[in-house]
Amino acid sequence: MGKKKESKIVGQNELIDSISRIFDIFVLSKTEIRPHFILTGPSGSGKSFTIHNLADAKGLAYIEINAAQLTKEGTSGNSLSKVLAPLRNMQNKPVVCFVDEFDKLFISGNSNNTLANEVTTGVQNEFLKVLESDTTETFGDYGKYIPTKVSNVLFVFAGAFNGEENITVDRLRELGVKTEFIGRVGLVYNTKPLTLEDLYMILEKSELLDKYIHLFEGVEKEQVIDDIKEYLKQNFKFNDLGARLINTIINQYFINDGKLTKNDINEISFTKKISFD
Repeated sequence: MGKKKESKIVGQNELIDSISRIFDIFVLSKTEIRPHFILTGPSGSGKSFTIHNLADAKGLAYIEINAAQLTKEGTSGNSLSKVLAPLRNMQNKPVVCFVDEFDKLFISGNSNNTLANEVTTGVQNEFLKVLESDTTETFGDYGKYIPTKVSNVLFVFAGAFNGEENITVDRLRELGVKTEFIGRVGLVYNTKPLTLEDLYMILEKSELLDKYIHLFEGVEKEQVIDDIKEYLKQNFKFNDLGARLINTIINQYFINDGKLTKNDINEISFTKKISFD
């Protein structure tokens, strides 16, 4: 797999440098050194985007699983043995496995849901077994379990952790991460919340915006950017989507003929309409 040029990921320069170094060590050691780590940060701050882009730039295979959907092995649902099944198709290549919503496995302080706590603790234990082994059993055809190599997999456990900033190992213990787990995954990194200036930069470089400008004649890109920037400025403190807000606003702007809110109608007239014929 050939290397690709790293994409510029806005607002996370220090984080990118650290993770890039981890990926380099993982590759140069031929996967003998696997510094698994935990990545925290608010929703929309670029956790999965950062890891996927860096993995791609380093020529690493990538899979993504959602921890919030996992069930304990042997129970009905999406178990770890099922979601890790794509590893069988990686042909022994170095793989980055991004475990999204890892924080959903913790129910700290919730003593009223014993069953849920048992399930999530069970999933943590199953992850721990995978981290301690060279192979794991993955679910195959006809209900058969197939030994699958995991010694070539670097795991990244990510979550928003209720938007808390600067999560530490001690705080992870308080939230319910097992000590044995932290012993295997002791590195913790935090994405930075995006600033208003970061959002401006993401908007200006938006591929989605360029596609819309190509479709609609007579619409000036700079005018659109100015309109959306003003909206971002007025609503920045209400943003709980992070960078995802940009695409949401761009779609709304063009689909609603330049309207960003019910009471905010711009003067732009879209002279070219989309034909679905």
